[in-house]
Amino acid sequence: MVSIRKALAIAVLCIPLFADGSRADDLGVVASIKPVHALVAGVMGETGNPELLLTGAASPHAYQLRPSEARALARADLIVWVGEDLETFLVDPITNLGSEAMIITLRGVPGMHLLPNREGGVWEGDDHDEDHGNGHDDHDRHEAEGGHEEHDDHDGHAENDDHDENGDHDDHDHGEFDMHIWLDPENAGRIVDAVADALVRIDPDRAQTYRDNARMTRQRIESLHSDLAEQLSPVREQAFFVFHDAYQYFERTYGLNGRGTIVIDPSRAPAVRRIMALREALLEHDVRCVFSEPQFSPDLVHTVVEGTNVRIATLDPIGADIEPGPDAWFEIMQGLGDAVTECLGDV
Repeated sequence: MVSIRKALAIAVLCIPLFADGSRADDLGVVASIKPVHALVAGVMGETGNPELLLTGAASPHAYQLRPSEARALARADLIVWVGEDLETFLVDPITNLGSEAMIITLRGVPGMHLLPNREGGVWEGDDHDEDHGNGHDDHDRHEAEGGHEEHDDHDGHAENDDHDENGDHDDHDHGEFDMHIWLDPENAGRIVDAVADALVRIDPDRAQTYRDNARMTRQRIESLHSDLAEQLSPVREQAFFVFHDAYQYFERTYGLNGRGTIVIDPSRAPAVRRIMALREALLEHDVRCVFSEPQFSPDLVHTVVEGTNVRIATLDPIGADIEPGPDAWFEIMQGLGDAVTECLGDV
């Protein structure tokens, strides 16, 4: 049976064009999540408005398509998503798509930096000091080639990947690689280039516009990256925990000292013994801040830090309260930088 990734690789080659090689003005473009949608919107500029599937605080792990969104997929000329390990709700609709839409699966874009999922809830062996500020460690980085990678002889998990450091069982199937790829500015630039290439092929009459928009968007990305590196430099050594492991790319890019997560699977509350172990880990690693997320209740975070001097703040990797549009990715990244700086900085 043809695998999902092979099917998507074939789908990418199905590029609908009119007989004269042009496209209508009402080009149908759909993006899965807000940060990706923002980068797509930046490339499109004034040529059109891409449709966003996930709005608000919805999680891509548990979302269900509405009929209107299913119709948008069916009539789309271009669909942009991260991949099956993140937007699980899109796997069946894309696999069974009846139209000849071009599909960009971002996890397979050539040159995309993919970091392996980290094991356990406390990262005792983190190579923070060795990889400080580098952003991309060749030892544990996968670089996508040819658009799609096959791992048919491996299920994407390390041998002990279904147990946390306290022996709690975790059935959460999160794949081999961390899919929060947009939190790396270099990856964001690769997304911009991939979208521009696709739009040029679909709509060659406006190729120069897409190229110009992509160039300006990449310049904005590089400028923000430089600003964030300077802003975050004073707090790089301060240890912190996050609610779940969604920020590895951001941490590696800016040399931050992430030490663990409150939960391994966001859909399951940790056992009491894990909560006690987490409280000990906060003290052991001299953790200054624990970050919650707007997609999940903060009650568990408050329980873990109760009775300690550890601060609480919020990180949002998908921009729940941010207005969709070409500025959203930049606001998400700046929001992460501001929250980290404020919570980890000196009082």
